[in-house]
Amino acid sequence: MSEKKFLSKQIRIYQPTYQLESRKSFNPEDVRKILQQHIDSELQEVEYNEKVVPDLCTSLAENIRTAIKEQKYDRYRIIVSVTIGQKRQQSVHVFHSFLWDHQRDGFAAHNFENCHIYANVVVYGIYLD
Repeated sequence: MSEKKFLSKQIRIYQPTYQLESRKSFNPEDVRKILQQHIDSELQEVEYNEKVVPDLCTSLAENIRTAIKEQKYDRYRIIVSVTIGQKRQQSVHVFHSFLWDHQRDGFAAHNFENCHIYANVVVYGIYLD
């Protein structure tokens, strides 16, 4: 008798749900505020040293990426590009190129200068299908 009760129990079958949109879309203004906070506080008193700058770029990129990941932009790949150079009366042009979805993808940028260095930080939020 216990077998009969077990066999007559209904099994629920769920249909797959396909989520096509992100729960929280990439907000460039919020990301720009995070960039300003991190970059201005970290680079305020920094002088250029070619041995220290590569590690500084890496640690800044990791810290910024972690702070932006805490905002929980689901279905977005976060790419952080940090460029730091010595300021010696020259001009710099930075160019990045991507295949872009204008409805979902976004970016935020922040430039920093003091008397010794310049820094350019760009964060891309690329939507993953």
